[in-house]
Amino acid sequence: MTFSQFEKLLERTRNLPQEPGCYLMKDKRGKIFYIGKAINLRARVRSYFSGSDDRPFVGWLSRMLTDIETIVVRNDKEALLLEQTLIKQHQPKFNIQLKDDKNYLLLRLDTRQTPPHARLHKRYPKLEIVREAKNDGARYFGPYPQASQARAMVRLIDKHFQLRTCNDHVIDNRAKPCIQYQIGRCPAPCVYPVPDYQEEVKNVVHFLSGQTNELERRLTFAMWQASKDENFERAARLRDQYQAIKTSLESQSVQLVGRHLNHDVIAASRAGSLLVIVRLVAQKGRVLGSNNYFFDHQEFPTEELVASFLTQLYTKLDAKNLPDEVLTRVALEDAMLPMHVRKPTRGKLKALVEIAQKNADIALANKLKQVETQRSALEQLRKTLDLEKVPTTIECFDVSLFQGTDAVASQVCFKDGEPDKSRYRRYKIKTVTGTDDFAMMYEVVSRRLKRGLEAKDLPDLILVDGGKGQLSMALAACKDAGIPVSKSTLYVAGIAKARLKTPLPLSDDPTHTDERLFIPGVKDPIILRKHTSERYLVERIRDEAHRFAITFHRERRKKRTLTSVLDHVLGLGPKGKALLLEHFGTAKSVSEASLEDIAKVPGIGEKRAEQIHLALHKK
Repeated sequence: MTFSQFEKLLERTRNLPQEPGCYLMKDKRGKIFYIGKAINLRARVRSYFSGSDDRPFVGWLSRMLTDIETIVVRNDKEALLLEQTLIKQHQPKFNIQLKDDKNYLLLRLDTRQTPPHARLHKRYPKLEIVREAKNDGARYFGPYPQASQARAMVRLIDKHFQLRTCNDHVIDNRAKPCIQYQIGRCPAPCVYPVPDYQEEVKNVVHFLSGQTNELERRLTFAMWQASKDENFERAARLRDQYQAIKTSLESQSVQLVGRHLNHDVIAASRAGSLLVIVRLVAQKGRVLGSNNYFFDHQEFPTEELVASFLTQLYTKLDAKNLPDEVLTRVALEDAMLPMHVRKPTRGKLKALVEIAQKNADIALANKLKQVETQRSALEQLRKTLDLEKVPTTIECFDVSLFQGTDAVASQVCFKDGEPDKSRYRRYKIKTVTGTDDFAMMYEVVSRRLKRGLEAKDLPDLILVDGGKGQLSMALAACKDAGIPVSKSTLYVAGIAKARLKTPLPLSDDPTHTDERLFIPGVKDPIILRKHTSERYLVERIRDEAHRFAITFHRERRKKRTLTSVLDHVLGLGPKGKALLLEHFGTAKSVSEASLEDIAKVPGIGEKRAEQIHLALHKK
């Protein structure tokens, strides 16, 4: 931006409204590269033009910014919602964007009383992991920032409380106890009456709610009552349960001030344009876990980026799962958050913020090491293939089929050494029948290149899973598409997987050949030596392509198997099958659905639901 352009923009900022709204920064092509919100638009935008501002991003911004557009709204809440809408619509380069649309995990437990004649799965509820809280009368606990934390909590409860772990269909149809009963982990409500089951449900509620004193009181009273009734076996089990739960609570609890509050502790650490944000979740005095979020190419001030991150995060969460307070040392006065923001200056809450900051610093250091390792691996791969530039964008293709059926292929993409799942693609083979995977590879690569030419989006390196045959098909696809293969533009190579040197029956310690890369015009393959960064990178890419392909293949086989089973259901045609798949989402969900769930599908009805359920579960 020239000095005159800078002066014109500065002059325009004097006339901006002093009201809430959003501002859109544009480059010389008119493309939006940053969107922000403010309670006072004039004050916020003019802060970027302050002559005394020596922050690094200001000099960078003066070279890129050519225009600013503003949108005025009525209040700060409308500004917050408008910012999120605009970010999703325009996807600006320098805005933080939460790409994971999934909700955080919750634990669901149905605590409602049911009549004695109700089905077993209603009388004996189980603890489930879900992603969405419904208004169904059940109790929900969480959210848990990481899936591993939610599953660890379920394992802990399975170990110390006697709740069932089987699904609804199994408990309603089982004739004899399973191994969980035999090892003392389940009272087998599928077969035997369990009068104390609801007491265990209440204990689990107290445990998950953090009501440790009430839980200990209940267990102590139950232990005393069992001893009074001379039921010493139950008293001993309650004693062991009490000790185990008390030990678990002591090992997990972090004592905080204000145990009745739920806190989110936010810390940020950055190195240049690489930003790490740590969110530590603490509920009622107990730390449930933390999440690390990494963002690259972030030039704007840390305070603005963290505020944008939090507004997106809390807009996504259900109101019942929002924290009471946000603890942080980052200045968030203008964040427009729906909860109180606090900067502790002493005590245990300050210590908690320092813990989060230490985790952010460690995560940043590890990320920088990882980035450096990936750059080194890409450089070594460039040298191995004798390319003229580092292959920053690598795509790999793999074909998957079984006995000539359900042939599919996968395309995975690694950018700067990391998976870029937004560029993953799955292909159904359309033009090839039988087991000719060479022709299938030609079809898939041809379809990818055609799309790439139209969108002007091609990778630096294409890898195909296989040897010379697959490589020759990929090269033929490039030739037919009119795309030259060279070491300076687009290059192609085949990955030949290591194989056994000696058959297994002849050797107790079999050895494998090395991983090999086949390249155009060279007879002998390139050997990728063990324990090298380039071999590890190539194996990661190849294994990811294989995983993605075989997952898609299994999905199609399950769907076809289900369809063949449903073909024998009297009166169920293609429309009925489509209704089932549309309602349940996957073939596996249909096969695991209960009779009641199938009957709820619009257009199915109770009689047909019975026929479908029988067809799916008959032995």
